[in-house]
Amino acid sequence: MREVFSIQLSNHTIQPDGKTGVWLDLPATAEQVQAAMGQIGVKQDNPWDYFISGFSSPEGRHLAIPYDMALASGVNELNFLAARLEKLDTYEIGTLNAVLQQKDTEMRTISRIIDYPDNLDYFVNLPDIHTVAALGDYYLNRSGMVDMPDEWKPAIDRLALGKHIAGLEQGAFTEYGYIVKSGDQWKQVYEGQIIPEEYRVLSFPSPQVERDEASRPQPEQTAPAPPARHSHCADRQKQRRAHERDHRQAGSRYSGPF
Repeated sequence: MREVFSIQLSNHTIQPDGKTGVWLDLPATAEQVQAAMGQIGVKQDNPWDYFISGFSSPEGRHLAIPYDMALASGVNELNFLAARLEKLDTYEIGTLNAVLQQKDTEMRTISRIIDYPDNLDYFVNLPDIHTVAALGDYYLNRSGMVDMPDEWKPAIDRLALGKHIAGLEQGAFTEYGYIVKSGDQWKQVYEGQIIPEEYRVLSFPSPQVERDEASRPQPEQTAPAPPARHSHCADRQKQRRAHERDHRQAGSRYSGPF
């Protein structure tokens, strides 16, 4: 997967200003999201602490998605959007950017933009047209829609023609060219639907379990072993017993009064 755009993840408790955090390229895997969450200290026991604090697109493939719209979205929704836009070419991305820059754009939500790849023919974009005069010249000389001898064309006011056509078509001039609807019907595919499971990547690492020393099973207490007896103590006991014996000689037993 190549980076379509990136979001910055921050932690309310340690990065409340949102100026620091971890950048995550989208589309991403659940493992990559989990690793990013771990870096900002958000885990399964405090998932509410994370927020999206930044949005950025690569140089040379800019996306004109409104900053506040991106920050107000969810990780899963943005990941699905990135996967949907990943296969679009430069012209198709430019057309999307032109649509997003319209004053009254229809692309007011991320879920609406997610359906854009299924509606590539809904808009017509002229990337090199930025003024009404250039639009008038385009229709007069390049569109093939004006059928008249070439020697008559210099008499046509290109500025007036371009202004008139832009008003009729309700087109708009943007940084990315002139944008106008083609007249095709918009197809609603994913808007309002649950995001497919394979793109739901929001996940958090398990909390670090600290061992409670007090709850550890303590080793069984055993009675102290009796002190070892030395050999000289045993000899003394034998001598004492011998001393206490009757020392009268054999045969001199007393059997009655003398």
